[in-house]
Amino acid sequence: MEKTQTPKDENAILGAVKGAIIAIGAVLPGISGGALCVILGIYKRIMALLVHPFVEIKKQWKFFVPVGIGFVVGTLLSSKVIGALLETAETAALFLFIGLILGTLPSLLKEARQEGVTTGSYIAMFVAMAAMLAWMIPMASQGIAAITPSFVWWCICGVLWGLGIVVPGMSPSNIFLFLGLATPMYAAIGNLDMSVILPMGFCLLATVLLLSRGVDYCLRKQYSIFMHAVIGIVLASTIMIVPPIKQLIEPAYTFSTSFVDILTYIGCFAVGALCAWLLGKIQKPEEK
Repeated sequence: MEKTQTPKDENAILGAVKGAIIAIGAVLPGISGGALCVILGIYKRIMALLVHPFVEIKKQWKFFVPVGIGFVVGTLLSSKVIGALLETAETAALFLFIGLILGTLPSLLKEARQEGVTTGSYIAMFVAMAAMLAWMIPMASQGIAAITPSFVWWCICGVLWGLGIVVPGMSPSNIFLFLGLATPMYAAIGNLDMSVILPMGFCLLATVLLLSRGVDYCLRKQYSIFMHAVIGIVLASTIMIVPPIKQLIEPAYTFSTSFVDILTYIGCFAVGALCAWLLGKIQKPEEK
């Protein structure tokens, strides 16, 4: 059996910085943590860890420990900042996030079409989009989209976050925003609330370990169909957080529409779209 060569370990501080950057991408709606792994040159090692955790930890623990520490610190700091932003300027933050999401769509579409596009790919995208909207619109119109935080919902958030790690292009933060769980979740993480962090962390880890092989199989066997279904989910969850649509569907939601506010929203959207576009420009092509 041929031995695989262990990559050379890099500076621990650099590894921690990379972990923090990936964490910020995982927390921000519209930014893919997986894409940042590719840009930073550690995607293959992270995926190897997800598929063979015990083997890779034993073999590369000097690399993964600083990256993990950086990821934890980055998650805590970025969660605190985003939580404060949602509390003080929710609508402006939503437009910023929507700009980030839409700005990544060209890169996501390009990624989804690496192995060609079939009629089944478009069917998968529209079916996934319709299924998400069929679930989200009734919840919003009946006023039950704003979920009361609980142990069960924190576990569900952990599962969704885990999906966002193993499914390329998946941004569960859109769903957190729709459910009204984003603000309390980010605040709890920033304040080190273990009643939130522990159930989320356990379910996140369990989801990653259980689904990594299944997602890998889907990507190998039906790459285009799977990735277009992801795009459908992203589009549906983004539509539901657009403030004018959110206001139309959710009776309790309102936002200011003064001239200054509208300029602020346009500026936030433009900044988000520009950042996502720049990220797409520097992203390296993933190896098959």
